[in-house]
Amino acid sequence: MIKVTVQTLGCKVNQSESASIEEVLREQDIEIVKLSENPDICIVNTCSVTAKSDYQSRQLIRKAARNGAKVIATGCYAQLRPDELSKIEGLDLIIGNSEKSNIPQYIKKLTMDKWALELTSNHSHSKLSSPSYYSSRSRGVLKIQDGCNASCSYCTVPLARGKSRSVEIGAIFNAAEKLQNNGYREIVLTGIHIGIFGLDIQPQSSLLGLVEMLTRSFPDIRFRLSSIEPLEFNMGFLPLIRNGLVCNHLHIPLQSGTDRILSSMNREYTSATYKNLIESIINEFPDIAIGTDIITGFPGETDRDFQETVSYVEQIPFSYLHIFPYSRRPNTKAFCFEGHIPEHVKKERVQVLLEMNTNMKSVFKNKQLNKILDVIVEGKDETSGYYKGISGNYLKIFIKSNDIVRGQRIKVRVISLTDSGLLAEYLK
Repeated sequence: MIKVTVQTLGCKVNQSESASIEEVLREQDIEIVKLSENPDICIVNTCSVTAKSDYQSRQLIRKAARNGAKVIATGCYAQLRPDELSKIEGLDLIIGNSEKSNIPQYIKKLTMDKWALELTSNHSHSKLSSPSYYSSRSRGVLKIQDGCNASCSYCTVPLARGKSRSVEIGAIFNAAEKLQNNGYREIVLTGIHIGIFGLDIQPQSSLLGLVEMLTRSFPDIRFRLSSIEPLEFNMGFLPLIRNGLVCNHLHIPLQSGTDRILSSMNREYTSATYKNLIESIINEFPDIAIGTDIITGFPGETDRDFQETVSYVEQIPFSYLHIFPYSRRPNTKAFCFEGHIPEHVKKERVQVLLEMNTNMKSVFKNKQLNKILDVIVEGKDETSGYYKGISGNYLKIFIKSNDIVRGQRIKVRVISLTDSGLLAEYLK
């Protein structure tokens, strides 16, 4: 039996697609193994959102090749720069995102000499079905959409993924039913640009409309939204959050707290618009977890711009920050901008934001003491001996109980804080 490992970098869309690849391969009687288990073939699902992602992708490809496996590269890096990847010794095959569903056929061709597949600019839907099982996860990830219609000046994702394409609603419901039947009690709805789900299909739908239908059909499952743009968040989600049907956790990217930089990034909102949205949500749900993305060191970002962003972020009770130093990406508008920031300045600014993130996470965790949380059990933590889980508001929970199992949805009361999470008691 052929042994294959699938190694994944990047976003939840890549994670979902990798799980789908594994499922298709199992149906072909191919054994899925870890990289350490001497696979015959290693599939590397690459990411290219930053230069660091490119580097990590290349390192993983080289590691797999050194281990003696035949190596297939796919994903966004493979889609954007196949010629660059083809220079890596030991890489056998390069395929684009839309060809992921054909990987079983390509595996059969790996007896040939090294071959870099010619890629086109076509971004049709991959024929990969959503996976019904995730071997390493207690929560299901359901891809509902691919591609992006935004034109942020720093981002290569639209080049790698194409325009927005919604998954058919029937296929989404079939995938959700399979995940439910396999015991999942949380489903993360993911995509590249989920806020515009349904606008490209007939009859037109919407993300809110989809989620309302899903929560009616699967009332025992909690649904979590992945990243959603500020202008695309619908306040109609709030009743679903209030009733526990949608997780009380939102990730709404900001990128900068300065209007001049937001405009240069080609973000379509102002700092005031963003702040008004977050305040409206928090007024309804003071305990909701709201995370965001910040890019620092964008071309032209002065010290004053950065301080404005710091002051702005301090005014909003985020539960966490995802912080990125600006990465200069080929074929983006920002690549040619003037005023690129030295790397040492970017690092200094990142450090300031990291310290803010630490404080924000601590404040949010402290607010949870004595509160009752909705938790999905992820398994037993070997270090502490406690069971661990993820709460609806996206916190790591350690549970004092031996009367629970992986995948179970339970209520807990937070009793203390630890360095790595919250300690809670199981409420039977």
